Amino acid sequence: MKKYIALFAFTSIIIAGMLYFSARQSYPGTLVSVYEVRPTKVTQTVTCSGRIEAAESEDVYVDIPCVADRVFVSAGDEVKKGDTLFTVDVKATKQVIAAAAGVSSAMITDDRIKEKITSPVSGKIRSINVSPGKTVDSQSPCAMISSGDALLVKVAIQESKLKDIKVGQPARISGIAFEKEEYSGIVSQIASSARQQYVGTITETVVDAVITLTEKDESLKPGLSAKSVIVVGEQQNCIVIPYEYVMQDEENNEYVYLYNDGYCIKRVIRTGKEFSNGYEILSGIAEGDRVIQNPDGITKPGERVRLKP
Repeated sequence: MKKYIALFAFTSIIIAGMLYFSARQSYPGTLVSVYEVRPTKVTQTVTCSGRIEAAESEDVYVDIPCVADRVFVSAGDEVKKGDTLFTVDVKATKQVIAAAAGVSSAMITDDRIKEKITSPVSGKIRSINVSPGKTVDSQSPCAMISSGDALLVKVAIQESKLKDIKVGQPARISGIAFEKEEYSGIVSQIASSARQQYVGTITETVVDAVITLTEKDESLKPGLSAKSVIVVGEQQNCIVIPYEYVMQDEENNEYVYLYNDGYCIKRVIRTGKEFSNGYEILSGIAEGDRVIQNPDGITKPGERVRLKP
């Protein structure tokens, strides 16, 4: 009797295995796409933002607040040293000063007020912040004059990225108002001290740097926003996997799924640097491996999969 029971159990196992194998064979598998690994050259960059400025420029200030009368220049005008930028309404200026000091305008003598504001240098008017009849603030520049054609971008570099930045590194400059997609530049100066700047409601430590443009056109105007991508290094024969292909298991191991003869295989990997297009792979993946691009559709390792056409 026991022999028949054992035989029955063995037969049941065989039948169950055959049914499982048959079902497994009949299941077509999850449809996947793969990425075939190939070593490539990668460029390490640091991205920062800033504004276009004239390399040689002069900000013009007034000594005391005044009221503009006639304005003789506009942005883009060429001026010579000593040319009149605007004249001052002396009477109205006296009233402004008297009101600020709480005294009578009769107490303000004419010799305290300049009747005209002139250019301190020869060059091109980049901006003029003066309008007839309006008060000119002594704390802000009333005009900016560039005395040369060279342009630069002043940027703020985050403390964590500073160690990668050196004078002489190439940079690519872009902006929504520029004629070309990119312009070339070079890191020409890095400040010797750091400062704090606000990002929303928090502060971060940054170091100011200067990128000198090595090409320019009429679309590059001082004051425009500019995005700067500084090239800090290149690496040959690097394996890079897009971020979305990499997952993390319960033991905090990073892994990917590889395609192997109709099945998916879990492969634990070790990542290194982060590039714009993905992780550097230090171990776990080799050239020729086929990484599954849509791992979210996989329920478990060893699952049957099939390739998309």
